[in-house]
Amino acid sequence: MSGARLAEALSRGPFCLALRLAVRESGLSLDRLQFKLRERGAPVSKTALSYWQHGRNQPERPESLRALAAIEEILGLDAGALAALLGPPRPRGRWLVQKPGALRPDQAWARPDGLARALQRMGSSLDAFHQFAQLGLHLHLTVDAEQRLESISHHLVARADVDGIDRKIVAVRSDAGTTEPLEITSTRGCRVGRQRQDEPTGFTTFELLLDRPLRVGELAVLHYKVRTSLPDTLHSQRVQQSMRDFSMQVSFAPSVLPARVCRRYRSSVSDSGTVTDLSVGASHTAAYAVLDPSPGIHTLAWDWF
Repeated sequence: MSGARLAEALSRGPFCLALRLAVRESGLSLDRLQFKLRERGAPVSKTALSYWQHGRNQPERPESLRALAAIEEILGLDAGALAALLGPPRPRGRWLVQKPGALRPDQAWARPDGLARALQRMGSSLDAFHQFAQLGLHLHLTVDAEQRLESISHHLVARADVDGIDRKIVAVRSDAGTTEPLEITSTRGCRVGRQRQDEPTGFTTFELLLDRPLRVGELAVLHYKVRTSLPDTLHSQRVQQSMRDFSMQVSFAPSVLPARVCRRYRSSVSDSGTVTDLSVGASHTAAYAVLDPSPGIHTLAWDWF
């Protein structure tokens, strides 16, 4: 079974899981691996090896990449098997905490400063968004008879990319200017923890406490509903590179069917994006679904004019 997991990780990633499983399969301790690297003239600290295994960072500098090639040899892997999972180098500086292929906060949000403040108020940070990889996400929005966005139901499959993860951090932003706290209901696989706001920028962040801590590579199925009652006429979802299937639906009260519903895709907040019209069916619902969605900002929008 461990060999099959390793083969899958080497095929699909992430890098940290593939490295961890390869080391485990070899039977080497980190101390022994570090000794063998030193013998080959490619020394790496035990702390760095541990960080690589648990997704805290990845080898990027030339000397680290040379050491990675030596690790592949020591562990009996094909040359480049682990290096192929690294993806592009991580950005340096303010948005350092980042998984390869992930949107930086300044690419994903118009006011990332408000997101950072809301996270700080709950004792968390931007790092929390990169401890889970969302593999599947399905959203169902409901609009009530007063043309208000009543609720957003989330059903997701996520993979732990660090060991011992016991919560998922979620961020919601509205331009409606309300100071009313969001209500999180109908949770399955999790329960609601702390919730914080940054009123000037409209951010709310909250914790979903998992039923049990997860080991790196384990999957979790989570469901929760955000009750909003906001006059918003759109909802945007940030999608990362790890997503395999994604869908959005919006259902309207029969008395307030919209004149138009459309989907919009943007690669970042600075991108003008593309727009596609959607039809509203007999169930008063418009929807779209996509496999392997492009990373970026996916939006459903509607109006009555």
